Amino acid sequence: MLKKFFKTMATGLALGCSFWACDSGTATVPTPSSGSSNQPVSTVVPVDYTLGRMMNTRLGRGINLGNSWDSPGKDDRGWSNPIRDTDFKVIKDAGFNSVRIPVQWHQDANKTTHTVNENRLAGVLEDIQLAIANDLAVVVNFHHYGDLNCAGGGGYKWDSEEKKQVKCTYNAAEFEAEKAHFLAMWSQLASVLNAFPDNMLVLEILNEPIIPNGELVDNLMNDAYAVIRAAAPGKTIMFESYHAAKFADLDILHLPQDGNIIYSGHFYEPYSFTHQGHSDQYECKGDAPLLNVAQDSLAYYKTQALKLYPDVNGIDHVPLNMGEFGVSGGDPARCQKGDPPSDKTKAYWTSKAAKAAIENGMSFHYWGFGKTGGFDAYDTVNEEWYYGFPQALIF
Repeated sequence: MLKKFFKTMATGLALGCSFWACDSGTATVPTPSSGSSNQPVSTVVPVDYTLGRMMNTRLGRGINLGNSWDSPGKDDRGWSNPIRDTDFKVIKDAGFNSVRIPVQWHQDANKTTHTVNENRLAGVLEDIQLAIANDLAVVVNFHHYGDLNCAGGGGYKWDSEEKKQVKCTYNAAEFEAEKAHFLAMWSQLASVLNAFPDNMLVLEILNEPIIPNGELVDNLMNDAYAVIRAAAPGKTIMFESYHAAKFADLDILHLPQDGNIIYSGHFYEPYSFTHQGHSDQYECKGDAPLLNVAQDSLAYYKTQALKLYPDVNGIDHVPLNMGEFGVSGGDPARCQKGDPPSDKTKAYWTSKAAKAAIENGMSFHYWGFGKTGGFDAYDTVNEEWYYGFPQALIF
């Protein structure tokens, strides 16, 4: 019944949004510096972030339901990791406050009307409703938007003539067309998603932008913000920056003077430990690459936020979320040579990162809950948490 109801609701709203539309890889990880910013000091304006802080507190400790709606295909089964109705109770009972639901909306959207697939929308709406029914706040986003990133010059694409992957290059016309498509889809989605309570849903603009141009990313984020805010006036909106959502790149954004926003960064340092076996760049060396967890980095990012986006109270700053972090341990299939990180050090790294986030006033979402290429916290086959979880995240 839920799916039927939301499918009807989504279809009706999609028609209105189509009318509106007619009218209208691996990244280099920047290291913390002395605090230089692309923003002149004179542009710093204190903002009352009370609403954003309240929502960020509500998100608290969360987990990603990844490799599901962000997978290729007609539903959330593309990578054999569908979201199950029972997952939400498992997550809530473990002590989590929220879930992040990544969605690859663009893959089967209509490029003429700029409307998302109604079956995908109905399925995501049902999962959001199930999460809220289990008292879990939700973050929903645009995920794996390769066409938009590639048109902006980021990532790789398949060259049918060369029959190989080639680096994407910036194409202004293609980027503007894809951006218009993106904004129109967000207009539809924000209108539909606005039906959920403001204190239970966060709208995250775009996951891990890899467009290698700070100005393009800044403008893209702010243009999308304007579209979302017009359709969902009371929802918290979440921003990310370039280099695939690095905290250190907060300074390339010119965040709007809106107190109901959150800035999200992703944290996997050191990649040589957390991403072993995920590319030739990260060889499998077990626990050897783990020197320490850069907890001081998270403290620096807090200082950066205080400098660039202070609160009117003189103490706080734009709320911060660690939207992804994790270790691909315990997955020998990833390692043709050598061993993956041990379960013990996977849990150790995770615990250190999570505690550092909490100590610096950040909410977080671990990557991920189910089958996520070795990052898994929960064994969906045997219905049990993996070694060290959820204790590494719930403390």
